[in-house]
Amino acid sequence: MSLRENQIMQPEEFRLLREFVAAEFGLLMDEGRVAYLSSRLLPRLRELHLETFMDYYTHLKFSPRGGEELRQFISLVTNNETYFFREDAQLQVLAGHVIPLLKVRKQRDGERKIRIYSAGCSSGEEVYTIAMILLESGHFLWEWDLMVSGIDVDPLMIKRAQEGVYCGRAFQSTPQQLLDKYFSRVGDCYRVKNSLRAITSFQQGNLLTLDPFLGKEPVDVIFCRNVFIYFSDDTTRKVVESFANLLEPDGYLFLGHSESLSRISSLFQPSRHPGAIVYSKRG
Repeated sequence: MSLRENQIMQPEEFRLLREFVAAEFGLLMDEGRVAYLSSRLLPRLRELHLETFMDYYTHLKFSPRGGEELRQFISLVTNNETYFFREDAQLQVLAGHVIPLLKVRKQRDGERKIRIYSAGCSSGEEVYTIAMILLESGHFLWEWDLMVSGIDVDPLMIKRAQEGVYCGRAFQSTPQQLLDKYFSRVGDCYRVKNSLRAITSFQQGNLLTLDPFLGKEPVDVIFCRNVFIYFSDDTTRKVVESFANLLEPDGYLFLGHSESLSRISSLFQPSRHPGAIVYSKRG
C-alpha cells in the first residue's frame, strides 16, 4: 500500500498517537484535529518512507531513532503562535504591582537577585518582553542580578529564541521606542541586542518532568500562559505542584486569561487586578 495524498489517519492510529502525546508531554489532542494532525505528519511519513500512520507511531515509539524523531514530532503538533507584549493587562500588573513588591521584599531581606521563568516559552518573545519590562522599570539600576529563563519542550523553538531574530507580526504590540532601544535591524527583521541577552537564557525542558530545575535556586515569578488549555486537569495539577516547589514563598504565577486554578489546586491564592488575575503561592 502506498502513501496517498491527503491521507487521513484511522481512529486507532489517532488513539495511539493521542495517548502517546498525553503520556510524553501531557498534551490533549481533540478528535476534531485528526485532519490537521494528518496533514502535519504526512511530510514526515514521506521523508521516512513510511506508508501508514501506524508505521509512524511504531517508528516514533520503538525505533532506535525514535528520540530524534520525537523532537521533530513535537515541533509539528504544538502551537507556537506568540508575539511581544502579548496580553498587556497582565504585563501591566507585573510592571506596576509585582516588580515593586519584589524589590521591597528583596531589599528587606538583604537580597539583590530576581529570577523569573517563562514555562512554555515558545520562540522566546515572552522572555524578552519580561526582560524589557524589568530594565524599563527603573527599579534595578545598580548591582542587581536579574535573569529571565525560558523553558520549552520544542528544541526548534528554543533554537529560534536563542538566535533572537524576529520579523513582522512578532512586533504587532511592541512600542516603537522599545523596538529601537532593544533591537538591531537585520534586513526586514530585528535581532535582540546584548542588553536583553545578558539577562535571559533558554533551555529545553518538559513541564511534566521539572525535577532537573528543582535543585536550582528558587524562582520569584513563573509565567505559564496559554499552556494549561492543552492539558488535562490531572496534568495541570501535577505541573502546578512543581511550580509551587520552584517558587519562593509568596512567589507569583501568571496564567493565560482563560485559565484558572479554582478547581485544580489550593496551593495558590488568586488576586484580581484590572483585566487580569495573578496567583500568589500560599504561605
